[in-house]
Amino acid sequence: MDTQVVWNVMLELVIIMVIGYGLSCFKLLDKAFSDKLSWLVVNISMPMLIISSVLGKEGTLSDVLVYLGYGTAFYLISMPIAYICCKLFFVKKKNMGTYQFMLIFSNCSFMGYPIASAVLGIDSVFYMSIFNIPFNILAFSYGIFLLASGSENSVGFNPKKLVNPGIISSILAVIIYACGISFPDFIGNTFSSVGGLTTPLSMLVLGISLAQLPVSELFNEIRLYPISIIRLVGLPVLTYYVMSIFTHDAMALGVATVTAGMPVASMTVMLATLYGGNVKLASVGVFITTVLSVISVPVVLGFLL
Repeated sequence: MDTQVVWNVMLELVIIMVIGYGLSCFKLLDKAFSDKLSWLVVNISMPMLIISSVLGKEGTLSDVLVYLGYGTAFYLISMPIAYICCKLFFVKKKNMGTYQFMLIFSNCSFMGYPIASAVLGIDSVFYMSIFNIPFNILAFSYGIFLLASGSENSVGFNPKKLVNPGIISSILAVIIYACGISFPDFIGNTFSSVGGLTTPLSMLVLGISLAQLPVSELFNEIRLYPISIIRLVGLPVLTYYVMSIFTHDAMALGVATVTAGMPVASMTVMLATLYGGNVKLASVGVFITTVLSVISVPVVLGFLL
């Protein structure tokens, strides 16, 4: 495993987050700007990233079905595990949805793709994109339900929220790949370029969101620490050993373990902002797990893979 590449990816994201924090502290960026960036990420760059992940990809149908099956099982099993963990740590009802979202959905694309490439080779990016198709569908459906219904500010979940750019782009991505639809290079490059904005913009939004909170509030959510250990250490270890019962395919084991070992998805903040979730808790959760992952990811993946 190229540990240096992994470290570089982790530190790059932390630095972008710090830049957003600093610009906000100097009043150069504010919450209104952050809200607009969140809208841009969730409605434009993220959907284009999802679609670009399958453009120009080639693979056998059997491989696709296998990794899609693994990914579906992974996320379906993650749901009750997240719920049980929240119950064990007596998470308040108003925060249940946000905590469950943070345990189920990791930063598997923004951080996972470059790290998988460094650890498993460039071919792993394709398999990881297939493995995480259920992520895109569930995050923009079940995930929105969790964030909206779990918030004390929510007036109830509106099923119409399930019809959104994330769901639409995920379905389109499946159709494009399954049907082998191709596009001119300029289309693919455009989707890739705009989709590439997702990572830096997401981390900027996170930094701006953190700057709105008193420093003391970044560290006073006690339950976040055991939840972070589960997110960064418990889940990848559990995933690796459970997966190894069913397959000895090194690529499949690696893709699943890398996905499970990433910090909380930075899109948690954007979705919480847009759908009435607990933005403060989401921001602190992403911040703490991202900082801790600078140590946990190289150590855990180095031990398991």
